[in-house]
Amino acid sequence: MKHAGDGLTECRSLRLAWRDTAVRTAGLPDRERHGRRRAVRTSAVQTIRARAKLVVMLVMSVAMLSAACGTGNREDAGSGGAHPATSTTRMLEGVPAPDPVTPDGVAVTALREIYTWQPATEAQGASLARARKWLGPSLIRVLDSTPTGLETPKTTLQWSDWATAKARVEAFTFASGERPPNDGDPNVQQFKIGIEQTVVYPNGRKEQLPPATVIATVVQTPDGWRLDAFR
Repeated sequence: MKHAGDGLTECRSLRLAWRDTAVRTAGLPDRERHGRRRAVRTSAVQTIRARAKLVVMLVMSVAMLSAACGTGNREDAGSGGAHPATSTTRMLEGVPAPDPVTPDGVAVTALREIYTWQPATEAQGASLARARKWLGPSLIRVLDSTPTGLETPKTTLQWSDWATAKARVEAFTFASGERPPNDGDPNVQQFKIGIEQTVVYPNGRKEQLPPATVIATVVQTPDGWRLDAFR
């Protein structure tokens, strides 16, 4: 595509070439003089057109490069936004569990055991006994106390349904970064523990239960830190 400036440049170049040829061909026969002028004109036109094509090619190259860079940036931005968001809890599942020797590690480990249920083979509430080695004196007393008939909890309908279906309930527990107020006793610590439970059926079907958060109280004992209460 030609622009007005290109035409002016071409005309000017032709005039200069024509004058230069006129000076150099003065005194030559008319036929030879006209032949040389035509050759100079043709050469000048070809040179101008070649330069014009080069300019056009450079402009097109710059435009294509800019478009390619813009597309790449959009693709990068799009690919960054296309990844599905992963919840913090799901990401924590890939992190090693806290050391059960530490106060928060004891709380996480004990509550994971307490909230993992086997309805097909265990009575409701039996999970507390499985967590015995991580329990403090208060929960040990609860565990060892002999309940009366009125205190024995009845099996819920949901527990019975899980038992019939031979389903199990798996628990995932984690310590929150938010700590409850501490009373200043170095032998007592409290943590907010998040709990997520999943019902797993024999056919592989899974059902998420509503998440929960409990306040876990951990105490220092001669055997180390132990979970002494949770609410």
